Amino acid sequence: MSEAEALRAPMTVAEFSQRMSDLFAKVPRFRDIAVSGEITGYRPSASAIYFDLKDQGAQGGAVLSCFLRLDRLPPGVELADGLAVVARGEIINYGPRSRYSLTVREIAATGLGQLFIEFQALKERLQREGLFNDDRKRPLPRFPRVIAVVSTREGKGIDDFMREIEKKAPFVRLKFFDTRVQGIGAELDIAAAINRADGSGADLIVLGRGGGSYEDLFTFNREEVVRAIVAAHTPLLTAIGHSADIHLADFAADERANTPSLAVERVLSGWLKATEWLPKMNERLAHAGQRRLDVAARDIESRSRTLDAAIARHLSGLQGSVVGRERALNALDPRARIVGRAAAIATRSEQLQASAAALLRRVRTQLETRGERLPERIVGLTARKRSMLDLRTAALRGGDPHAPLERGYAMVLREGVVVRNASQLQIGDEVRARFGRGAARARIERIEPEESEA
Repeated sequence: MSEAEALRAPMTVAEFSQRMSDLFAKVPRFRDIAVSGEITGYRPSASAIYFDLKDQGAQGGAVLSCFLRLDRLPPGVELADGLAVVARGEIINYGPRSRYSLTVREIAATGLGQLFIEFQALKERLQREGLFNDDRKRPLPRFPRVIAVVSTREGKGIDDFMREIEKKAPFVRLKFFDTRVQGIGAELDIAAAINRADGSGADLIVLGRGGGSYEDLFTFNREEVVRAIVAAHTPLLTAIGHSADIHLADFAADERANTPSLAVERVLSGWLKATEWLPKMNERLAHAGQRRLDVAARDIESRSRTLDAAIARHLSGLQGSVVGRERALNALDPRARIVGRAAAIATRSEQLQASAAALLRRVRTQLETRGERLPERIVGLTARKRSMLDLRTAALRGGDPHAPLERGYAMVLREGVVVRNASQLQIGDEVRARFGRGAARARIERIEPEESEA
């Protein structure tokens, strides 16, 4: 087979990758080449720096992967996304993955990239207008019942956020507002989605997407997005990219979460604390009731002792009076009168003793009755408090729109809105059916008319 025929014969990807590696090794130009561009995707490690070079100011087109050992970084040069540089080195092809990259030997900074310059200029202008001031920001709702999610259905990061919300707080309703999050004109789509979410009656708006390159996430640095966030009447939380990614949308939002996953904890913080608080309050109520019972029992015992002592003193005084009168009668004359007066005094003494005994029995009976009823009253009070707590807990659970799903029903949503009538649908619509556990997506193929009652 001639060389020309060999070149026309099909090659495997591995063979093609090997031939390109041989080509790079043979051509001197590829062993010492200088490339200018703007750094994006900056990824430092312990011994080297990985980054991509992109045409300055462009958000599409060719990207060149680069590798630079730390010991070849010039003193005083700090690399970062948005920095324009000239990198010189050797083009290599990594055979197993067929990846082409530039192994950098020398690098020099030439200035700030166009995207970074635009970012700084817009940030300073909007900051002067007061759009990033803390005094205009609102606190997030403590117990949101309806959350509007502004993102793309194609992003995995926001899917994780929604799954965690449905898992940890199924009673919280989610409304999804699908929008593009990158590409030319995406900032207008995001601003429009924020406006729709603001008018949906939601308690909170979450604007988010997963990670991406500097250029992919640059849409969230656009003025249209910032002004839509500021104009919204509904509190707004951003959860864009990774923890290191800060955008103008984050400065304008009422709060920022480092990632969509961390946004779950912030959104549900009030609900999760309430879940921990209810059992503790029930326990505290039981302890408080027991303490009141103990105090009441000690009080009854103390009063009983005091009353016993008072009655004893009263009887002792009566007996002393009777004895004194008997002595006085004995000293009188005639004898018959003494006997008559003594009998009268004895009769009066018995009456007083009987009266005192009856008083003692009535007081003790009242104390015993009150002592018996007091625990019942405290137990009743505790039961009423617990009943009120159970009713409030049941009210929270009763408001759960997902409770019917556990009994076999399903909830059908189109574009995040619940479908209550088949007339809301059209053939070809994509819907999402939520069950007691899990969900499924479907496409409408036929719409059946409502069956009339027999």
